[in-house]
Amino acid sequence: MVWQVAKAVKIPVIGMGGIMDWKDAIEFILAGASAIQIGTANFIDPTVCVKVEDGINNYLNKHKYQSIKDIIGALEI
Repeated sequence: MVWQVAKAVKIPVIGMGGIMDWKDAIEFILAGASAIQIGTANFIDPTVCVKVEDGINNYLNKHKYQSIKDIIGALEI
């Protein structure tokens, strides 16, 4: 749904629902989310936000992206 909505509107889309780790966050961002929300995962692991941030930064570095803006909506279907 994030991909469909991000392609249909001209406003930022926030990805939420089911984000448990950095991989989930990257998927939402690649699909077009300009931001993500982590909810329930905080009850399971209170440090999840730090882990997600670190994971996103590692992903960007590994793939030589300068900014997270470089991957927002980069998914092509």
